[in-house]
Amino acid sequence: MPGGLNEAVAAPLSERQRTWNEIKHEVGMFADFVRKPRRTLRGERKWLSRFLLLWGLCLAVAMLQIPLELGFEQFAPSIKYALTTDTRFMLMAVFMAPVVEELAFRAGLRSARYTLFLGPALFIVTRPGTWQIALAATAAMALIGLMDWLYRRYLARPGLVMRRGRAFLRRYPLVVWAYAAAFAIIHIGNFEYSHKAAFLMPLLLLPQLFCGLVFSYLRIRHGLVYGMLLHAAYNASLCSVMLLG
Repeated sequence: MPGGLNEAVAAPLSERQRTWNEIKHEVGMFADFVRKPRRTLRGERKWLSRFLLLWGLCLAVAMLQIPLELGFEQFAPSIKYALTTDTRFMLMAVFMAPVVEELAFRAGLRSARYTLFLGPALFIVTRPGTWQIALAATAAMALIGLMDWLYRRYLARPGLVMRRGRAFLRRYPLVVWAYAAAFAIIHIGNFEYSHKAAFLMPLLLLPQLFCGLVFSYLRIRHGLVYGMLLHAAYNASLCSVMLLG
C-alpha cells in the first residue's frame, strides 16, 4: 500500500471531525428511533452532549414554526397564542409542567401496567380544571388494577404476565407514537382559534409532536429524570423568548 494512503488511513480525526461524526451518529440513532421506537435502547454515562444536541434540535424545530405563524397572521388571523408572561404561568411551565407531563406521557414507556392503569389518569390531570375527573379516573383505574391483580393471582393461567409483556413490546412503536401524539394534542390549549381554522392546528402542533418523540428518546436512553430536565430546559428557553419579545 502506498505510503500516502497509509498516512491518510492512520491520520487521526480532528476535534471538529469527531464532533461532527458524533452528531451525525446521534441524529441517525434518533431517526431510527422515530421510524421504529425500541424499548431496549440504553445510554452511555456521557449524557450531556446528547442532552445539548436534543435540546438544540427541539429549539430548531420551534424556530421553524415562526414562518408558519407569520403566514397564519396574514391568512388565518383567528389563530393566536393563548400564552402569557405571567410569573405564575412561567413558573408552572418550567417547574411543574415537565414533571407532571413526563409522568403522564413518558413514565409508561417502560411499563405496560403504568400505561394501562396510571397513564390515563395522569393524562387527564394535564388538562386544567379537570381535577374532579382525574380523581374519578384514578379511582376507576385503581379498581381496575386491583381486579386485574386478583385475576392474575387467582384465576389466570400461568404465563399471562409474559404474554402481556410480549404484546406490549410488539405494539411498542404504537405506544410511543400514541403518547407523543397525546402530548401534542394537550398543547392545543396554547392557542386560540376559530372553528374555521381548526384544520390548521396540526401544523402548529408539529413542534410538540417532535418534542414528544425527543423526550421519549432521552427517557429511554437515560431515564425519566433526564426527560424532565430536557423538558424544563426547553420550556425555560421558550419562556425566555416570550419575556424578551
